[in-house]
Amino acid sequence: MCANILVVDDEQIIRDFFKDVALSLGGNVDTAEDGDIAVEKCKQKHYDIILMDMRMPHMNGLEACKAILKIDPTTKIVMMSGYAEDRMMDEAIRSGAIAKLSKPFELKAIVDLIESAVTPGGGGNPKSHTFFLLVSL
Repeated sequence: MCANILVVDDEQIIRDFFKDVALSLGGNVDTAEDGDIAVEKCKQKHYDIILMDMRMPHMNGLEACKAILKIDPTTKIVMMSGYAEDRMMDEAIRSGAIAKLSKPFELKAIVDLIESAVTPGGGGNPKSHTFFLLVSL
């Protein structure tokens, strides 16, 4: 896999974990600590997939997701949440999300979702190019 991947989370340990997973899959990986920075990075570079926390300071993951999809609707976004955020998850799905995963999660599930999202013809539904994995601390 030679995908451009952005990991967005306000916790360094989570960014490092997902960065290591994405690097092990052969991705080119950048990180951001909040939604504002993620949106700015997406204005400068195309990301094939974004792993994004739902709860972050400044701009939450749902707001960042909507802003990023306006910039680049082909980006597949994998969101992350460890909280019961049914309302926000439902809104994310209405915005184009096709899957969600809450903590605790299995590494194999994350790898499978990333690989599916960056494989041509995989990880998307016919009317959306967005892929979401909902997980956060």
